[in-house]
Amino acid sequence: MLFDWDGTLVNSHPLNFQGLSRACANWELDMGESFYTARIGTSGAELITGLAASAGKSVPVGEVVAQCLDIIIAEIGNLQTYPAVVQLAETLHGRLPLAIASGGARRAVHAGLDTTALRPLFDVIVTGEDAHRGKPDPELFLQAATRLGVTPERCLVYEDSPEGIKAAQAADMHVVDVRCFREERRPSRPDSSDSCRTSAGGDA
Repeated sequence: MLFDWDGTLVNSHPLNFQGLSRACANWELDMGESFYTARIGTSGAELITGLAASAGKSVPVGEVVAQCLDIIIAEIGNLQTYPAVVQLAETLHGRLPLAIASGGARRAVHAGLDTTALRPLFDVIVTGEDAHRGKPDPELFLQAATRLGVTPERCLVYEDSPEGIKAAQAADMHVVDVRCFREERRPSRPDSSDSCRTSAGGDA
């Protein structure tokens, strides 16, 4: 079983938005919440690059990302979990191999695992620095499967973003859209689902 981190096991979007918007403001970039929400599932570096391009500015993306991470780490104690998905992971722990496959930064994911005490549940943790390409590319999921010692077709992925779902399908893995497990869901997007769905890799 492979779990995404941001938006799947934890409601990290408020913290991530706070970090990105405050870091961008230091470089006179205004990241509105609508800009961020429409691109959930995209890496921070890509968000910053896109925002700077739309504003006609050039910024040191690596420095902005580092500032963003500093802000997130400072506030990591406020991170909240999604209880239904955490309960699922707790139930499966010790029965099946479990991994996290997140496009998030290693510092943020590991800090989140420590503050939520979820680290012991997972045999493998793969983060954005471990892959050359982020989701929707399947590399993160394929790396997690390799480290677990299982073939992709035997993996079930829990995801919340269209990009992550596409990545799981491209990896020939089964995937569950966890957004219906949330008590409070973000506004729907054209490609979002109104109910939990399970699909096999390559299926629509």
